[in-house]
Amino acid sequence: MNVSFEYQKKPIEFTLGYIFKAKKFRASLLKFHTLYERPMKGTEIVETFLFEPKENVLGNLFVLHGLGSTNVPFLLWMATHLANAGVRVLMPILPGNFTRVAHGSTSGKDFFDTNVERAARFWEQSVVDVLSVMDWMKQEGLWLAKAFLFGFCLGGMVAVLLNAVNEDFEKTILMTVGGEMATLLWYSPTLAFFRRNEKLLREAPYGVGQKESFLKVFDEDIKKLSQFETVEQMQRSDIHPYLKLDPLAYARFVRKDRIIFVEALFDRALPKRSRRLLWEALGRPKRYIIPSGHVTWLPFEYAVCRFVLKNMGVKELRKQLELLRRVELEEKK
Repeated sequence: MNVSFEYQKKPIEFTLGYIFKAKKFRASLLKFHTLYERPMKGTEIVETFLFEPKENVLGNLFVLHGLGSTNVPFLLWMATHLANAGVRVLMPILPGNFTRVAHGSTSGKDFFDTNVERAARFWEQSVVDVLSVMDWMKQEGLWLAKAFLFGFCLGGMVAVLLNAVNEDFEKTILMTVGGEMATLLWYSPTLAFFRRNEKLLREAPYGVGQKESFLKVFDEDIKKLSQFETVEQMQRSDIHPYLKLDPLAYARFVRKDRIIFVEALFDRALPKRSRRLLWEALGRPKRYIIPSGHVTWLPFEYAVCRFVLKNMGVKELRKQLELLRRVELEEKK
């Protein structure tokens, strides 16, 4: 099974409608038909939330959400605060999640299907959809040199794939992200749904449902990754299909100096091995370990906003956010 992120670039016809207006920014919903050639029913329309500061846009930030739907509102809330501080924020909804669930499926489920060929379509489309949103920004004259990427959980895994095939982002912040699909599929509590249906596991192609042999083959194929000179060569190789969707396989094509790795000390969703292997595969980039779980940092996005702004290196933004915080505190009194 081959994997590819190729797509036919062309002028993008779109709709852009305002959904919310605040004092310092406007929120809009961008929609256009996906450029991915094999979308599943229900995922055909790319949907992206755009938070546009009304003046002095000092940087662009793409936010890629995690698996499922519950984390999306938290990240949208974070986007409003960053937009208040002068950052243009775009949050594409990844296919198979939130408002783009495939017909008859469940939000987030399809990325880790017992049928790896079905799962591959969602990983491929995620990369194509984000790249096409970037194309749209350039088409509309909105792209800035100061462009950052923030990926949480699933979004962080997609962010690694994006960095392997595109170098437009100045920095990428990976928030609680791991690799090694075999370990995730068989040991992550979040992916318990994958292990639940014994009949589907027995019938799963490429030995995905045979735990011990799958883990062994995966471990052997990981050792082959160093022999590939290009992403395309790896994608056309005979390594396990699920490894072709794994950030581990793409990490060696990503510039270490462009990655900021944030790991949660009490992360139970991602096995420690999964986090460690990805960090090492990325060349051991700058790493921060926070005292939280996989998702327990979400209610504290204000601190994450400060972290993002600090790494974007724009002092004016940090000052604006601090002023915003003071206003909020006054309003609560």
